[in-house]
Amino acid sequence: MKASRRMEAVHMPPIHQIMNRVRSMLQRGETVYSMAQAVPWYGPPEEAVNALALRLAEHSTHLYSPDPGMASSRAALGRDLEARRGISVDPESELHLTCGASQAFLGALLSVADQGDRVIVIEPYYFDHMFAIIFSGVKPDILPMRETTGWELPWEQLEKRIPGARAVVLVNPGNPTGAVLTESELKRLAKATERENCALIIDETYERFNFSGSRWHPWMEAKTHNTLTLGSFSKSFGISGWRLGYLFGPGRLMEQALKVQDSVVICPPTPAQILLEECLKVKGFAESRAEAVQKRLDLCREALKSAEGLQWRESGGGFFTLAACPGKSGYSVSETLLAKYRIGTIPGEAFGGTGGNHVRISFGCLPDSLVTPAMEALASVRL
Repeated sequence: MKASRRMEAVHMPPIHQIMNRVRSMLQRGETVYSMAQAVPWYGPPEEAVNALALRLAEHSTHLYSPDPGMASSRAALGRDLEARRGISVDPESELHLTCGASQAFLGALLSVADQGDRVIVIEPYYFDHMFAIIFSGVKPDILPMRETTGWELPWEQLEKRIPGARAVVLVNPGNPTGAVLTESELKRLAKATERENCALIIDETYERFNFSGSRWHPWMEAKTHNTLTLGSFSKSFGISGWRLGYLFGPGRLMEQALKVQDSVVICPPTPAQILLEECLKVKGFAESRAEAVQKRLDLCREALKSAEGLQWRESGGGFFTLAACPGKSGYSVSETLLAKYRIGTIPGEAFGGTGGNHVRISFGCLPDSLVTPAMEALASVRL
């Protein structure tokens, strides 16, 4: 039987093949510096894990939670958003816990866009977003970023395209670029989308790893009718395997997103929600991990100054740089880096045409014991 055209139009990124090769090399006892998939080197706080362990004997821990997540978990996250960022969210009607940020994005997208609607996607883009857009029958309007020493939004083209668009998708800090918008840029985008009745979908998966830009959010000033915000706890608390994220926005849109959630996953994992509540009680954990990631970012920048044929592109946050390899395909460079230098990376082509001649390097996943040798390997690159 033939597969659906809808899904055949979605091309799997090379991350799965690369990670399989990395795992095979590790199993053979080879040294590999895995800087491909953004998996933190750390796990959740020990005290949070111990608290969860005490709950495992409770019958309720193994049951469905309410579709949007447990009331206590949503309330805990709401308190965190208020205390940490000054964002007031009603946990009953404006906040859902989800099975990771990717599922949250699908809910946000389907709550505002119909088949054939135009959605602006900033390229290089996060490929999971493009998957959801394509198989949902939504039309991606791809807007290439401007490459300098880093990555910048082309504001004139963006503002010309917003009228008539159903949504703008923003990842801030960026994946794969690490680009972070300033407060004036965020306000400019928020005003432009609200004025044109265009949804603004903000992916804040790396929100706690913002090292140079603004932490401003539209809801710090007022609850805009068009802003949907999603994120994840995979990186901030080192719980990627627990598959837990969040989505918040206007109640009328969240009601629609909940229909998506019920049909796709029913509810987020109950044990993961209990773990989240305990993680949120541990003061300073996420902040200390962010400091360690920033140190890795600085070391990666310095290492690439010594490399030949592989150029640093400024990253203001997150786990990544989308480094340039002028005149060479990202695929060939990723192959060379893995085969010759034992460095796992992702070809930039996986993130759209603008990512060509680049590779994504994830410095945010290196354990302490491998940071120095990995940076030495990067500095030794000669392409």
